[in-house]
Amino acid sequence: MITSIFLRHFKIYKGINFIPLSEGNGFTSIIGENGVGKSSVLEALDFSFNKLNSQGWPINNEAKYEGISGENFPYIAPVFLIKKDNLRKTKKDDLDFFTKAEKLSNFLWNTKYKVKGKFFDEFYNHRDELKLNYSEEDYLLLIIGRKYNTQGIFFGTYNKNLDFINDTPHIEYDDAELQKYFKGFYEYIISHYSYLYIPVETDVHTYTKLETQEMQKLMDKNIQSEIEKAIKPATLKQINKDLDSFVKDVENVLEEYQYKGHFKNSLTMPDLVSKIIEAYFSIKVLNKKSTSGSGTKRIPVSELSSGEKRKALIDVAYSFLLNNKDRDSHIILAIDEPEASLHISACYGQFEKLISLSKFNHQIMVSTHWYGYLPIVINGSATSITKNEKNETTIKLFNLYNYRETITQSRKKVKGPLPVDYNIKSYNDLVQSILFSVIQENPYNWIVCEGLSEKIYFEALFKQEIQDCKLRLLPLGSFKEVRKLYLNLLSPIKDPDYNVKGKVICIIDTDNERVEVNYEKNKNIIFERLWNDKANGSLLIDVNSNSMNPPTEIEDCLNPFLYYQTLLEFIEEYDSLKQIVENNDFNENALNSYTVFDLRDSEKQNIKDFFDDKEGFNKILFARKYVEIFNKPLFKDISDMKWIEKIKNQINK
Repeated sequence: MITSIFLRHFKIYKGINFIPLSEGNGFTSIIGENGVGKSSVLEALDFSFNKLNSQGWPINNEAKYEGISGENFPYIAPVFLIKKDNLRKTKKDDLDFFTKAEKLSNFLWNTKYKVKGKFFDEFYNHRDELKLNYSEEDYLLLIIGRKYNTQGIFFGTYNKNLDFINDTPHIEYDDAELQKYFKGFYEYIISHYSYLYIPVETDVHTYTKLETQEMQKLMDKNIQSEIEKAIKPATLKQINKDLDSFVKDVENVLEEYQYKGHFKNSLTMPDLVSKIIEAYFSIKVLNKKSTSGSGTKRIPVSELSSGEKRKALIDVAYSFLLNNKDRDSHIILAIDEPEASLHISACYGQFEKLISLSKFNHQIMVSTHWYGYLPIVINGSATSITKNEKNETTIKLFNLYNYRETITQSRKKVKGPLPVDYNIKSYNDLVQSILFSVIQENPYNWIVCEGLSEKIYFEALFKQEIQDCKLRLLPLGSFKEVRKLYLNLLSPIKDPDYNVKGKVICIIDTDNERVEVNYEKNKNIIFERLWNDKANGSLLIDVNSNSMNPPTEIEDCLNPFLYYQTLLEFIEEYDSLKQIVENNDFNENALNSYTVFDLRDSEKQNIKDFFDDKEGFNKILFARKYVEIFNKPLFKDISDMKWIEKIKNQINK
């Protein structure tokens, strides 16, 4: 898994730049306007994996002008996060490389080395995020890079600080010693991966020929090896024998003349293989099958429209990767602008295929101008690259698990408007994306909620619907954002010209102050509030209902027994919770979590303070622990709350 990359003097990237790409998830997207360097990142990785001996790096023009000799050299250094079990270590050489990988990883997980340059802080901040979910005991953090016009390995600014390579720590070593120590290490690491890069200008006719290197990577087969298997050594021997006999007969006729090879006199296996590829595979081109009333037609991909050609590239990659899960190498598929030349209605399906591939242990990387994919990504990230009027680059990584909520929180912290990439364009594409998803023949369904904690609960509570009904969960960060999305979707969804098949269910908390929404009842777009009724427990009521007391959040509407079990997990850390549990009896007749205890006002405030602690992060921690307990076999037969059953009925109606 590539989590980030250091680039220096590569294309538009002048100086040392740190570009975060992933927090360990399988789908990586790079967004931004034209000319900010999105494609440059994918191209740099192509040089890193597939063009090891190439001297033709596209160097930054300013760097060329200033000179790239001495210490001012360009380099490419990807950062990998690799599970230790995924590296080969059966052979002696492999085990030696693995030991060196562990030493390098231990250094990178823990180093605090720093010189002038913001890229250090950016790398360490990204590393801290990785540490939240990946332990250095199980995962390797590795930088493996290349310098311009050199063949050896390079570790960026850390190149002279890897003191574990000799027996005397803190004594400086020279580059020759480093190269000797790591000889073959670069090749060992990248041999576990196949990097396929599809630029915008890719010729689909050439790319999809079976004999190309890209297609062989997709098939995870080497055509030469396959042909060699088909040709028995005895067959080759017999061919040479018969041809030798034929040539000798010819020479007997010529008497004074003889046929002699320049370098060899017999066919070798590579000779035969190359001719078979030339004669058999080069004449075969990919055709698109089209069924009509008159039968099945076949159209060469070269004759398809620009959009259809782009779609064909994705379809080919999708088919091979989906049906070939038992591979020798891990695929990293990088695509420039998958949406290029496609109508917006086709973009959704294009991205849906790529996102689904990331669930099968592949890493998918895209650069794109189309942001409609953002809400359907359950596991992924977006790297936004922007430039200001001074040509200064800003790079920010978003975790797409709750990206709209992240944007809402960012808006609170940033003075002035956010860049258009985060604000207007992402929102407009979001609305279009949801709209197109609910009018498909096999539609998506949506639950739009306020916060990440709700999404965590809903992922467990609606697990079956996520699988069977293409349900997607979208936390937006605030009631105002939920209302805004609702109002933007209402007009097109109720428009009779749209054949809407999916459901959008908007759910918010009940606050102290009454909220007003221009709500119109519609079977396909619903807006309701969570509210606790003394007699009936937790309910979903009309968003404009007059019922405002008591204020209700999702933590008040949980299963009472599971809520109590989860609360017990936090009492050692919070004395206020411990006192509540010790001083109050569990209500065996509780209808929801709100009525588990008969609490005084001060104790209710203590519960509220707990959930608001750590800037609300306790809500997320509690939700994760609740789901963990919910998923244990002991609790699998616990029945759904009424309000949850209501949502399930709405989705399945």
